Amino acid sequence: MSPTRPAWRIARQVLLWVAVSSVAGLAIGLAVSFFQGDGVEPPTLVISVLFGNVVGLTAMVGSVWLFPRLRGRSGVLRFPLLVMTLLSGAILGSVAVLGAYPLFVFRELRLAVVVVIVNGVLALVVGGVVLGYEEMRLRLQDSLREVEEVRLVEARLREEAARAELAALQARINPHFFFNTLNTITAMLEVDVRKAEELLETFASLFRYAFDVADAAPVPLGDEIAFTRDYLRIERARFGDRLQVAWHVDPRSLAVRVPGLILQPLLENAVGHGLAPRARGGRIDVSAAMDGSRLEIDVVDDGVGLSDSGERLSRDGHGLGNVARRLEARYGRRAALDLSSAPGGGARARLSLPAGSAWPAGAETSA
Repeated sequence: MSPTRPAWRIARQVLLWVAVSSVAGLAIGLAVSFFQGDGVEPPTLVISVLFGNVVGLTAMVGSVWLFPRLRGRSGVLRFPLLVMTLLSGAILGSVAVLGAYPLFVFRELRLAVVVVIVNGVLALVVGGVVLGYEEMRLRLQDSLREVEEVRLVEARLREEAARAELAALQARINPHFFFNTLNTITAMLEVDVRKAEELLETFASLFRYAFDVADAAPVPLGDEIAFTRDYLRIERARFGDRLQVAWHVDPRSLAVRVPGLILQPLLENAVGHGLAPRARGGRIDVSAAMDGSRLEIDVVDDGVGLSDSGERLSRDGHGLGNVARRLEARYGRRAALDLSSAPGGGARARLSLPAGSAWPAGAETSA
């Protein structure tokens, strides 16, 4: 907020109160002239407008400006001070107006006293109404501020939960096939040193990426696919021709941002629990396509199929529960992970999430 804005708001508020008070005072002056039957006298209208501003501005100062500054104090001190402010402001203002028109006082002294008293009562009534409105408005502001604070806390907790889930997933990836990969590389050193060196470079790249996405920021799907290809390259060094993978990727989907390490657990589940138990292995089909404003990713294997319900697996085990919780933390109900039996046998893992954020076309990573 700029430093000139508060002064501008105050000036606008004063002008609004002056306009409303002047109209109210003018209406009272016309009514008094009508009932007296003496015709409209300009001095009477001017005095009425001034009295209206005395009452209006006194109510504004007491209820709009003074009251918010006394909210932290006890009611024993706050309300008597407000009453005194309204009464003293109305009385002093009325006396000042009458002092500017002494002939009115000398001509109708009793009426002048009545006017001062009436203005004091009006200031209390108008001030009380405005005070009630200001109290409700300030309470609503407090409630909205508390709701916003709760929302920010929830958002921060969701972000921290996503980071914790990602850290847990990283910790799970590291030991899960760390030793298997090292054993594979060690065995390959005796057969094909060049290929063993390539696997070691891929292995290093794999873990470098896993730690690069530790800030839980979304990454392009193209990066996730490149990372998953490295993962599968290492797995294929272990399984050989028993592991076949086919990719069907819509180029438009490569730039869509997704949570880091969101695709690899789906492939890991298909390899470890779908194909590994079969002596002849099997095939995995990975597809990524745009469906309107959503990204749909399917990982289908022709392995042994599901040994449990897809809902339970995606909630509890095989790394899929981690993926489901991270999706819920980031997208709420706008994203989903479904695990079901694939047509003809095996299993299908379907990932569906909003595709609202994308990198520029030049930033795409080739799949």
